[in-house]
Parts: sequence; structure tokens; C-alpha cells
Amino acid sequence: MEQVRSSFRRLDPDDYPEVSDYSWDEIYGRGDNMAPGGLYLASRIARSLNLQRGDRVLDLACGKGDSSIFLAKHFGVSVICFDAWTSASYLSRKIEAAGLGDAVLPLDLDATDLLPFPDDYFQAFFCMQGLHSFGTDPDVTRRLLAHLQPGGRFGFGGTCFSQEPDGPLPAIFQETAGWDAEYHNYHSPSWWVDLFEETRLVDVLNCEELPDGLVMWEDDVLYHGERAGWSNAWFEKSKWLIDQLVFSRHHRPSLTHYVGTVEKKDWSSRTPRPSP
Repeated sequence: MEQVRSSFRRLDPDDYPEVSDYSWDEIYGRGDNMAPGGLYLASRIARSLNLQRGDRVLDLACGKGDSSIFLAKHFGVSVICFDAWTSASYLSRKIEAAGLGDAVLPLDLDATDLLPFPDDYFQAFFCMQGLHSFGTDPDVTRRLLAHLQPGGRFGFGGTCFSQEPDGPLPAIFQETAGWDAEYHNYHSPSWWVDLFEETRLVDVLNCEELPDGLVMWEDDVLYHGERAGWSNAWFEKSKWLIDQLVFSRHHRPSLTHYVGTVEKKDWSSRTPRPSP
């Protein structure tokens, strides 16, 4: 345990000015099941969206709502959010407690179903730690993109492997202490580039592994270790993940994080091809 405390790295707060006023506890949702990266990752995803005050943003797979609250509070946007595992009732209570009931509307929806929004309705999409759960099907992605206005941007990011495995994942990634880590759905940044290009609806502006992608995992472990008082029970429960992160320092594929941004094509602004 002492080796983890001394060798695992914290993220550099200077790299994340968007959350400079947040405590470590707030960045990780006070331990309320926020995925690794927390609001550090949310700020990285949001940077390339060019958000303007009053924009309508769809937060896909919003988790416990912390990303939606962050977007509304920091950028002054209007957010509609939903998550397959968190009810709108729970989200509504949390959003009201944050004083953002007029800015964030939670709904009970499924990203793989038809959504009740007009075409071209949103100025931006945001998805943190959820795209691998529903977005690996290009047809689902195409259907979602219908609700994004031409020129609108879709920012996404989350946990991933640094590259596509050449065969089965290394044995160490088969151990998850019974938790469904969804590793079978994790893909490299280049894989996501190919998927979005396959839709033919967007231009890929960026999609890459974060230089501190592994550090996001380590920072998360340090946060939860400290929150648990570095108890033996916490360490035994988390050892499988700690072993994977140590492995990832020296082997590939490694656990890391990526971010990407795509922009919906605006066909109306393109010069028609001359008739032959």
C-alpha cells in the first residue's frame, strides 16, 4: 500500500484551470461513483466545443449528473441530460440542490432508442465515460447526430486502451473482482476515428490519447484510497485495478484515457459540384 501512495501520481491542477476552484472531493463527485478522471476529464472534453452562453447541450450518459452541473455552471449553457443507470428523479434532486434547476433538465432516455428531439436541435453533444457503452454501432451514432445542428460539435472521451489488442487482452485485464469493467467495449482513439468517419456525417477534429491518461487512473486511486483512510479492506478490494495500472506503466495495450471532438458537416455551405 505504501508503494501505491508514494509512486502513484497526482494530476497537475495547472493543466486544468477550469476546475481550479474545485476541491479534490468536488472533482470526484465526493466519491459518488464518478468514473476515473472526474471533472478533470470533463474540462478536457469541453475545451474544444466552443460553447457559448445559452447553447443547448445534450449530455449523453451523464452518470450521476456532475458533468451536466459542471457544464451549466462553468459555461452558462442549457443542458439536457440522461443516463441509462441513473433515474431522472435522482438527477433532478441533485440538480435542484446545486441551484441549477432552470439550466439542467434530466430525462429518462436511452441513447440507443429514438430520441424526442427535433433535428438540428443542439449546438453541442457531450459524452464522458459512456460512448463505449452505446456508440460502437455506427447506425446508433448516425441517428444521434441527426439532433446536432450543422457545424455543431460532439465532444467525447473516457477510459480506453492505448491500442487495439493483437488478440485477446493480456491475462491481467481478465481480473476485475467480479465487476463488469466493460473492457470488451474499450477501443483505442484510432478506432473511434474510423467509426466516426464511417458515418460520413462529421469531420474529426481531434481524437487522441491524453498524455496524462494513465495518471488520471492513478489520481483516481489516490483519491479513493485517501477517502477510505487507506484501509486494508479498501486495498484488498482495489488490488486488481492497482495491479493493472502498474502493468500499464510498462506494457501495451495499457489503460489510459482519450478525448475526441467531431464537427457535423454543414452541406449547405459547400459549393455544389459543377454539372458535367
